[in-house]
Amino acid sequence: MDFQNAIIEFLGLQDVVIEEINFHHESRKVRLIVRQKREECFCGQCGVQFDSVKEWHKKELRAPPMGVFSDIKLIFYQLRGNCESCNRSEVAEARWIHPEFRSMTCGFSEVAGRLMEEITCEAVSRILHTDSMTMWRVDQWRMEQMEKRLVLPENIDVRFLAADEVHFRTVENENRKGLFAKRFVPEFVTNLVSPRYGKVLANAYGRDSVSLEECLLKLSPDQLLSVEKFAVDMHEPFMAVIRTECPNAEICVDRFHLVQKVNEAFDKVRRIEFKKARDSGDKLVEDMLEPHRRFILMARDADLSRKEKKLLDKLRNANKEIHVAMLLVEYFHRALDKANVLSFRKALRAWYLLVRESKLEPFLKLAKTVRRYRRQIEAYIKSGLTTAVAEGLNNKINTVRKMDYGYSSKQSFLRKILQRCGFLNHQYINTDDLFYCATP
Repeated sequence: MDFQNAIIEFLGLQDVVIEEINFHHESRKVRLIVRQKREECFCGQCGVQFDSVKEWHKKELRAPPMGVFSDIKLIFYQLRGNCESCNRSEVAEARWIHPEFRSMTCGFSEVAGRLMEEITCEAVSRILHTDSMTMWRVDQWRMEQMEKRLVLPENIDVRFLAADEVHFRTVENENRKGLFAKRFVPEFVTNLVSPRYGKVLANAYGRDSVSLEECLLKLSPDQLLSVEKFAVDMHEPFMAVIRTECPNAEICVDRFHLVQKVNEAFDKVRRIEFKKARDSGDKLVEDMLEPHRRFILMARDADLSRKEKKLLDKLRNANKEIHVAMLLVEYFHRALDKANVLSFRKALRAWYLLVRESKLEPFLKLAKTVRRYRRQIEAYIKSGLTTAVAEGLNNKINTVRKMDYGYSSKQSFLRKILQRCGFLNHQYINTDDLFYCATP
């Protein structure tokens, strides 16, 4: 293979000859002049070789980077010929020119698309010396095409699943009624997650039963029957769908959401006692119950420094309700630490007794919630299945949203989640053919 043919292969071109190459070493740019091969020009309508040449169309295209040269400009002369079969003049077919974005080659589009699977469109536009809005449109087009090819990997293990919602955006409430109604309402996206693979299997707009049901439709009936454990938060619409669609699945309410609830109960007690201390002028207790100290108050002893432990001991002596609330938090953690269901039940009964004796209203309400979801909590104790992977993916999704300064399109956000956190990328979908021909 000679040098010119090698360059043609590197750039993903077909049926052309290079007439001139200009290298600009200082700016790392290359300008190539290529012309279609006369003997390889066929009518795009009937496929018959052209009888004669009518004219040559000059086009300027972007080609993919090549080595240290990041900016490749292609001057392409495309033939327009006379077709005897169609009895008309037609432009010769060049399938390596992108059908949607006529100013770039398919190779350039695919290289840019694979970069945008990992970094933002703005960053890719800087790397490839092109317009960021064009890169965004390329990314949207490519994700749409890949979504048509998206199939979950064969023999994927769906015995353990998790579902969680992530914040999409906050919009103005168009159906606001009354002076005290919320002016703004949050919108969410529900993600179906495989904790084993650490991937989003499917997603849907919203956080209700319809959203999770739409996600589960991506699984086959046999896969739905094979689900054994399903981790969710204490969200009844999700649980109702799981009981219907995955009849063999045991629902698990994991530690993360339980600790969230017990911390909320403790914080309510802290706010009540903080107000009492401020009204009575008790500066010591008021300073110790400041909002910025709430994380220290709710932390376990093993996570505290010696100075923080002394501070808490002083607070326990100064305020009985806070002391009792801290004990309830610690005993609840110990119950969740149990290795089996029997020891958990025993520890939970003791915790119930302490809550009744404390007469702290936030913890009394929490005890009712725990009693309501006791079976789901016991399922977590047995399996250890959590939504930790789903929460971790939520952090990644939030980072992606912030890097792109938010999303206005629901469909774009859903696809980007599947691209960055799921299987909608070239690692799982073979897109090698898009280097040479992007025609669906």
